Amino acid sequence: MTAPSTATLQEQLRTLERQIEHSSDPSARAILHRDAAYVALDIGEPVTALAHALACLELARLCHDLPLQIKAHVAVALVQAEAYDDLGAAEHFGHAEHLAKKAKDDRGSALVAVNASHYHMERGEYLEAAAGLQALLNSSSFRALSRPDSTELLQTFYINTVVSTAEALMLNADHLRELPRLGHYLTEAAWELHTLNANRANLINPWSVMDVLDALTRYALWQHDLPTARQFADELVFLSRNTGSLVIYGRALLNRSRVKARLQAWEEAIQDAETAIAQFETGRHDLWAVRGRETLATVYAQTLRFREAFETQRQVTQQVESLYRQFHQQQALLGQITQRAKEAEVRAVAFAEAALQDSLTGIPNRAHAMQVLTSLQARAQHGDSSVVALVDLDHFKQVNDTLGHGAGDAVLTRVAQTLRAEVRTVDSVARFGGEEFVIILRGVTLAAAAATCERLRRILNTLKWDDVVPGLTVSASFGLAVLDGRRDLKEMLHAADNALYQAKASGRNVVQTERRPAGVTE
Repeated sequence: MTAPSTATLQEQLRTLERQIEHSSDPSARAILHRDAAYVALDIGEPVTALAHALACLELARLCHDLPLQIKAHVAVALVQAEAYDDLGAAEHFGHAEHLAKKAKDDRGSALVAVNASHYHMERGEYLEAAAGLQALLNSSSFRALSRPDSTELLQTFYINTVVSTAEALMLNADHLRELPRLGHYLTEAAWELHTLNANRANLINPWSVMDVLDALTRYALWQHDLPTARQFADELVFLSRNTGSLVIYGRALLNRSRVKARLQAWEEAIQDAETAIAQFETGRHDLWAVRGRETLATVYAQTLRFREAFETQRQVTQQVESLYRQFHQQQALLGQITQRAKEAEVRAVAFAEAALQDSLTGIPNRAHAMQVLTSLQARAQHGDSSVVALVDLDHFKQVNDTLGHGAGDAVLTRVAQTLRAEVRTVDSVARFGGEEFVIILRGVTLAAAAATCERLRRILNTLKWDDVVPGLTVSASFGLAVLDGRRDLKEMLHAADNALYQAKASGRNVVQTERRPAGVTE
């Protein structure tokens, strides 16, 4: 069994979102939203993950289902933890724990404990994570992990126990005195992971194979079994490279750098650390880039290359200062939101609105557009039709490839703001993905919408780009379809996409309407 690629997970996310659209059962939709949140986290899309987690929480509250609300609060907590909103994460973990006690839900309590340990581990608080998992093991709630629906949770318990306990013991052997059975629990959990590694088909989540290898690497380091640690670390790097995720590959390289340093293979350790930093910086994972440089500086110091260690540490300081500023800007924004949010529901709405905005262009994103389309679909069934236009920038890849992503981002942002400024207030413009936008024109005929889009096409042709790249010209192709309630959203978007394809095939920089069936009038 191998870990799925990022492309596979993206397709899985799209499948879940399609299932959400067609599900009428609130409980089933809540679970689908929860699953989508976790998949979005796996592929590094925290904004999408937050939107799904909050939708799960809202539906769980509507269903008055306490176990479902526990799962939803945990999902929101994990997403907020990923976004370094520690206060928000702690708040939702607290809500989940309170509800689990109120409902006397042992599995819910176990779910909170296992996921809270992950939260502590990501922050290097290994002893806190290990202590929490040991408390769970010694409680009545641990029995819930033997249930058939808890197999994946039990496997995660073993993974987190090995990681947190091995790291805590390597940091400070005195922890054995604080928690005298810590080493015993670690050995038992590691035995379970060795068994799972030998029989990977028994892993409920294919993604967990890398977590198992990571945990066994740390266990081997604690045992001073460096050849075994190197073997596990090598396989983890190989698997992570194939996922397509820069941060997962970078983390695997960083862990292997640590193993190679223990083996005193200094040049290999430096190479792994430098490659890891490059992955993090390409993926804009600034915090992990800082951790990578700290690892690199340590290796330089161990090899008496103090000048390189000093320069690397200075880069760490500069990057930490940048992160510090970003953090306080985010905290200031969160403070304003919290001040207005008198109840948890109000705060959830505020986060949901933020999750529906495209961070680059400042206009709504695909999730927001789908919400608007779903609402208009219901109205269209009563005769209030609208028109949807898919807009794709022509030859945009050439802009990124020849002029750089900075120029590409500037083009996307100006086009987005121009389109939004040139439509009516009742209409909607959203970034649909990449260089594609969607325009939703309410209560108009196809002919009127085509005239509007023709005007927008001409405006884009006349935009000036001298401040970005002198001589640059930008054009777009438009594909239009009617949202009339006679077909579902998937069919309507497919029709618009076909029209857009025809616009591209006819030479680009044109407006193309869908081909309406015979007998259909406006």
